[in-house]
Amino acid sequence: MKAFALRRTGEPPAVADRPVPEPRAGEVLVRTSAALICAWDGHTAAGAPTGLGHEAVGTVEAIGPGVCPSYVGRRVGVEGHGRLAEFFRAPAAGAGLVALPDSISDHQALYAAGSLPTGFAAAEESGPPPGGSVVVFGQGAVGLGATIAAGRLRGARVIAVEPEMKRQRLALRFGADVVIDPAYEDTAERILELTGGAGADRAIMATASPAAARAAREGLSGGGRITYARCRPPQSSGARFARALRLIGEGLVNPTVITTHEFPFHRVEEAFARLVAREPGMIKPVILFPRPS
Repeated sequence: MKAFALRRTGEPPAVADRPVPEPRAGEVLVRTSAALICAWDGHTAAGAPTGLGHEAVGTVEAIGPGVCPSYVGRRVGVEGHGRLAEFFRAPAAGAGLVALPDSISDHQALYAAGSLPTGFAAAEESGPPPGGSVVVFGQGAVGLGATIAAGRLRGARVIAVEPEMKRQRLALRFGADVVIDPAYEDTAERILELTGGAGADRAIMATASPAAARAAREGLSGGGRITYARCRPPQSSGARFARALRLIGEGLVNPTVITTHEFPFHRVEEAFARLVAREPGMIKPVILFPRPS
């Protein structure tokens, strides 16, 4: 099989030939149908050799000892590292693997496997009071998840901060009340203006920008606090995975509009390079794997 991985520290990741893994006790073998690349993969690629990709959809091809035979043939969404490969192993009973209903497409399920739950978790950890104000810095896929959760699920007033026009529009579509463009406005001053001088109750950081972090500190109220969106282990995200699927299934959110590019797997190196280079207009590229013949 082929897998996209970081083979040597200091070198760019590349597609490599690997043996198809054998599922161990309690595991399933998944044939990948589609996967996402995210900014976190860019950070991972700067470290030790490892497989990349942590949001994927596929079909269970084989099972290890102790796994119910009914798993074979199931379409599943999977969170966890090393998913940008034609096949991968995953724990059958883990919270990071969820059977998908027929009503959810592969494309929709990809976002339920990582980006949306990560944003949901940041909003829950932030704990904005109902009717209070929360500023979400960065409106990539994770930031949009935080915007959805803070506004639609927790009833807060959401102020989104984002310089890119396409992401600004998505923020408004996903529930932001106001969008601040930091390229044209003093973010902290605008936050204070929007909150009547009191400052925001909460800030959620879905960007690593130092300028954004400074604006968050300056725009908070005296009792406000900052929460940083971060990847969490799959075992902690099962309930959020299921919630994201429910919101998608009920038509409350359509995450596929976040996708800006699609690439076949043989062009994954190009897709990764363009995302890491922060190509204007690119938010989330979807990688499509060849169908079995």
